Amino acid sequence: MTNSPTPDKSVVDKSLGKPSGDSSPLFRPAITFIVRSLVLGVSAIAGIGVGLAIAFVRPDLVWQPSFNFLNYKKQQFTLSSEALFDADKASIRPESFRLLDEVAAQLPLSKGKRVRINGHTDSSSVGDALTLSYLRATAVKEYLARLRGEQTYYWMVVGYGASRPLASSAGDNTGGKSSRRIEIFVDD
Repeated sequence: MTNSPTPDKSVVDKSLGKPSGDSSPLFRPAITFIVRSLVLGVSAIAGIGVGLAIAFVRPDLVWQPSFNFLNYKKQQFTLSSEALFDADKASIRPESFRLLDEVAAQLPLSKGKRVRINGHTDSSSVGDALTLSYLRATAVKEYLARLRGEQTYYWMVVGYGASRPLASSAGDNTGGKSSRRIEIFVDD
């Protein structure tokens, strides 16, 4: 047995112009990429599995988005002026007190809320529509304040007159009756 030197694999075979040894160095980056991708994929799946397990075992530890910045607690009431007032009058009809009692019962109990009462009329009102809408909104505010307390809420009264109709005059077959209304908004 003679000691023969081992062939050098990095020697290029001159007849073919290719490395004469193992051809795996060409595929090594591809195989490394595939192996690393599989390891990352398995790690990601394991992380998701651990996260779901924690969510089922201790749901109080899972982050919950807070939508407190959205105002879901806003209340709105729209009452027809025909149900509350006689034509071109600003005093509440006695039979309408029950309707306002129901609205007052639905107002929140906590103090410091803003209550805005908007009065609306239409252009067919006799006299000044702006003044009439303001006087009607003031009458509703005074009645609700008597029931719930003057200091309970921050009251605001606005009379819009005929400036904000609900329906356009061209397509309004009711003669503007839908625009005669009292709107009550309760904000935080």
